[in-house]
Amino acid sequence: MESRIASVELRDAAQLSALANQLRGREAAADDVFESIYPAAFRESSQCFWTPVSVALRAAEWLVRGPETRVLDVGSGVGKMCIVGALSTGATFVGVERRPHFVAAAIRAAERLEARSARFVVGAFEDQDVTAYDGVYLFNPFEENLWGPSDWLDDTVDLSEARFRDDVDRAIAWLSRARPKTRVVTYHGFGGTFPPDYRLEEREWCRGGFLDAWVKT
Repeated sequence: MESRIASVELRDAAQLSALANQLRGREAAADDVFESIYPAAFRESSQCFWTPVSVALRAAEWLVRGPETRVLDVGSGVGKMCIVGALSTGATFVGVERRPHFVAAAIRAAERLEARSARFVVGAFEDQDVTAYDGVYLFNPFEENLWGPSDWLDDTVDLSEARFRDDVDRAIAWLSRARPKTRVVTYHGFGGTFPPDYRLEEREWCRGGFLDAWVKT
C-alpha cells in the first residue's frame, strides 16, 4: 500500500513523524510525498537518479541481516536510499557521494525524519574500506558519465566516458576486496561484471529495472 499521507509538502512535525513511522513499519510512501522533504531543485532529478521508496524497501530487506548490519550506498545523492533503509530496518546506512551539496541535503533530510542510523560522507567510494561493511548498494552510479551535459545533475564533478570506464574498473577491484558473505544489491546494474567469487542469489523486476542481490562466496 502506498502513502496514507496527502501528497503535499511536509512542513510540520506531525507530518514528518507520520512519514517516518510509515517507513519504520516498512510501508512504502509515495515518492512525491517522501521527496517533498527536499528543495524543489532536487525533486526534479527524482525519476532518473533517486531510488523509488518501494525499491529501497526491497533492497534494504535483502541487504540487512539484523540491526548490526552496516550498508554502504555508493553515489548516495540526496540520501533517499539510506534514509529509507535506516528507518525501515534500524541498521546503519552510510552514503558516500562526491557532491557536497547533495550530502548537505541528505543530512538535513535524515535529521528531519530522525533517521539516526543514516550517515553521509563526501568522497569517492574507493576511499571507503569495503571490509567495514556487510552490504553495498549500487544504483548504476556511474552511468551519468555516459550522458550529455544537458542530462547531468550539474557540472560540479568531471564526467566523461573515460571516467565511466575507470570508475567501473575501480569498482570491480574494490568489490573483489570485500569480505566473504558481503551482500551487494544493484538496481539497473553498475556498468560492469561482478568478480567471479560473487553469485547472483535473487533477481526481481522492480519499477522498470532489475534489482539483483549478489553474495560474495
